[in-house]
Amino acid sequence: MISVLYVDDERDLCDISRIFLERGGEFEVATAISAQEAIDLLHLASYDVIISDYSMPGMDGIAFLKAVRERFGDVPFILFSGRGREEVVIEAINNGADFYIQKGGDPKSQFAELRHKIRQAARRKQAERFLRESERRLADIINFLPDATFAIDKKGGVIAWNHAIEEMTGVPAHEMLGKGDYAYSIPFYGSTRPILIDLLDESDDRFSHLYTNISRNGTSLMAETALANPKGRSISILARACPLCNENGEVTGAIESIRDITESKKTEYSLRSS
Repeated sequence: MISVLYVDDERDLCDISRIFLERGGEFEVATAISAQEAIDLLHLASYDVIISDYSMPGMDGIAFLKAVRERFGDVPFILFSGRGREEVVIEAINNGADFYIQKGGDPKSQFAELRHKIRQAARRKQAERFLRESERRLADIINFLPDATFAIDKKGGVIAWNHAIEEMTGVPAHEMLGKGDYAYSIPFYGSTRPILIDLLDESDDRFSHLYTNISRNGTSLMAETALANPKGRSISILARACPLCNENGEVTGAIESIRDITESKKTEYSLRSS
């Protein structure tokens, strides 16, 4: 069940809206007759969606929206108002409202639209929460891996940077997490450039000048390079990269593990030379 807080200075409208929205048992609606009353609720952030009128005494809907964003973060917020002026709509969206719905017209169709927007806002929030939790669980798992490992999202932003890669590069996770534009290549190669994790969909000949012993196994890509220079020390590395997928099989990012094979390469060279 989706929990909703409906805020409007007209008590009768609050009661009518609660009755309309709770039909069917999909929503559980609480009401407040002022923005200040809503803010004073200790559990305000626990609601799945907040709906607010614009014109209210003391604190209007935009000021309420700003207060919610400042104090309670990204709780889904729908401005449901009789004020349809363009500047109000723009101000609402610019301050983080998820949706704006203008009051008026046929109540049945109006509340059908409101129900639809509530579902959309709640699902979006749930998806974002699930993604954050998935990324956190992934980061926890990656942190226990012995090889230097990091992961990126579909936009190329770093979502995991484990302890082993901190030790290898000297770059702590808090300085790397969230960065994009190939920032993760700098500790290894001294500049921003695509590395193995970015080359999963490229043909092998496109990066054969950067890597050797390139091989593929399904969607995984493995290669070696002697060009890495973490902490100013030239090393040979074995890198493995593969996509990250959600439960629907959709690609959500990629992960790469990096192993220092310098000593084994030296041993291999010595055996060949003897």
